Amino acid sequence: MKFLIRLFLVFAGCCLLPFFVSAQPATLLADTITLDGQNQLVAAGNVQVFQSETALYADKVIYNQATQRLQIEGDIRLFEGDGFVLLASQAEISDDLRNGLLQSARLVLAQQLQLAANEISRVDGRYTQLFQVTASSCQVCGPDQTPLWQIRAKRVVHDEAARQLYFEGAQLRVLDVPLFYLPRLRLPDPTLERATGWLVPRLKTTSLLGTGLKLPYFIALKPDRDLTLTPFVSPNTRTLEFRYRQAFASGDIQIEGAGTSDSILRSQTRGYVFAEGSFNLPRDYNLTFDVEATSDDAYLLDYGYSSKDRLDSAISLMRTEDRRYFETDLVYYESLRSGERNDSLPPIVYDLSYEIRHPEDRFGGNLTSQFYLHAHQRFDDNDVTGRDVVSAHSALLYRQRGVWGPGFEVTSEIGALGSLYQVSQDSNFSDSPIARFVPQARASLSWPLARKMKDGGRLMLTPVLQVAWSEVYGEDVPNEDSQRVEFDEGNWLNFSRATGLDTFETGGRSTAGMSFDYRPSADWALRGFLGRSYAFDAPLETTLSSGLSGKTSDWLFTMQWTRADGLNLINRALFDDDFTFAKNETRLWWSAAHWDVSSSYVFLVEDPGENRATAVSEWTADGRYAINSNWEASAGVRYDFITDRAANASLGFKYTNECVEVNFGLSRRFTSSTTVSPTTDVDVTVSLKGFSTNRSSNSLRRGRCSGILPS
Repeated sequence: MKFLIRLFLVFAGCCLLPFFVSAQPATLLADTITLDGQNQLVAAGNVQVFQSETALYADKVIYNQATQRLQIEGDIRLFEGDGFVLLASQAEISDDLRNGLLQSARLVLAQQLQLAANEISRVDGRYTQLFQVTASSCQVCGPDQTPLWQIRAKRVVHDEAARQLYFEGAQLRVLDVPLFYLPRLRLPDPTLERATGWLVPRLKTTSLLGTGLKLPYFIALKPDRDLTLTPFVSPNTRTLEFRYRQAFASGDIQIEGAGTSDSILRSQTRGYVFAEGSFNLPRDYNLTFDVEATSDDAYLLDYGYSSKDRLDSAISLMRTEDRRYFETDLVYYESLRSGERNDSLPPIVYDLSYEIRHPEDRFGGNLTSQFYLHAHQRFDDNDVTGRDVVSAHSALLYRQRGVWGPGFEVTSEIGALGSLYQVSQDSNFSDSPIARFVPQARASLSWPLARKMKDGGRLMLTPVLQVAWSEVYGEDVPNEDSQRVEFDEGNWLNFSRATGLDTFETGGRSTAGMSFDYRPSADWALRGFLGRSYAFDAPLETTLSSGLSGKTSDWLFTMQWTRADGLNLINRALFDDDFTFAKNETRLWWSAAHWDVSSSYVFLVEDPGENRATAVSEWTADGRYAINSNWEASAGVRYDFITDRAANASLGFKYTNECVEVNFGLSRRFTSSTTVSPTTDVDVTVSLKGFSTNRSSNSLRRGRCSGILPS
């Protein structure tokens, strides 16, 4: 008896050594393992075989040593590598599982795409051939249920190494209705992230271009670069879109654009190019650039590529250190606005800034030194309208902070700015260099007051009082960088509320305000600010709606109300003592698990100084609502109360399940100008999941049946 047991163990070991591939050990588990004759091993009942990354489950496995073949019966499941699963009721394969035949089988890839076939054969452990195939990523709960979509083919070959699927005689069906036939079709399997081939088509309808089809073709040039070409054909246009991307060890670039021949401008070839890139250079420098160009003012809006009305092409070099900051930029602007001359913008602008913050222990406070260089050039050669300016600025600022008495926070600052200007092509200013010197000082006092409520809430009030002074010594210079000044919470305590260095507030002035922060519970909070400024001498020359047009400024009020459930309300306003508003903005947004809503209202009084001949009173709203796990709706609108009509509106629906995503969008632009006309756009995209990066989701399954894989 002992001899027979030893003989059985030796025979079983010899059988398992070649099992699967290589000399790697395999593990065989079963309810019973018996010898049938001299060359046959029979494993029955919950058979499990494991070797390397391969696992085989079956009801019964018969191994014939003479033929080196495996006969497998019952509920066969073969798992191999990353998401490769073979399911069958009967199979005969080689002992290394590299070759064989499976009957009434299914191939499941990455738990997304299922291919059912009458017969599946394995060839050399790399190729899996399927005959009379039905492929789909849709959930099918019973033998009589029809998937939402399916691809039927005479033959399918899956190349595991290339991770590609090759279809012969492919027919796409939706709800079992044939849509089109392709004699040959190649698709990536779900485990492949990048593969050359067609992407999801897009149906687009606009009132200008008619109904057309976009059919993107992705080309994986190399692992670090790719190109996407998208033909767009409709009754009124022939357009080829492109996008090129390349990654480098220290950065990346992307170039996109389009070329068009259409019926809108029949005598002109239209197009655009947008390019951008970013690179990390030695010594912690960062280089970024972007290029924007278009053939005509209306092209971007006509085709929905961008809503920009001024293009900017720029190159920037920047470095940020612990106590130093350096940045230099060169920008080229191109106006697309109706009635605006491009050569008067100015088109070319150059800036350089360098800032150093010196150690506090050396000077007893914060000492900051700054240097700025600015230049701009216009293409206009006429006097005044063609003015060019070069300026250099050097500033030194010293700041001290401390606490005094019963919790007063005292801040004092003193500084000076020296500037040198060279103005050309403007007879109103000297042709010789213009020097200016601006000393400035300020002191502020704040007193944070906090109170703790009985129920655990908190109230904090912080009154602030500041007195500031500055003066400009030297000749006047053209004001190019401070045309639009606004009194807001970001500059209310600045030395000067001007946005640039060409003009300053002069003389003495005082600013008083109070911030508040009220948190009665963890459920909601209210915070805000109220303040105003008074100029002892001549106020800053600003526009009527800036809030700083008189010696006494408008009241500046800000408020934010937040709730723990995601509701946020913000209001910001400028108004005088009679509560006449110059500017008012209110924004509300509410975000929850199944929906997002946002709305805003903006009011701006008419102001010729800001090129606003009439007041602005606009309301915008947009939102998203998940109707259920599959359906989502979205809508948006912008309404102009002055003209009493909508400026634009949009409506969208999206349906998503485990095997398909359908997007429908409808938008209308009602505004018009000399270069653009009102348009209506309709976009429809249908994406079949289960191929490449179009991942399916178990959470979006429509029912509770077993799904792609058996339980």
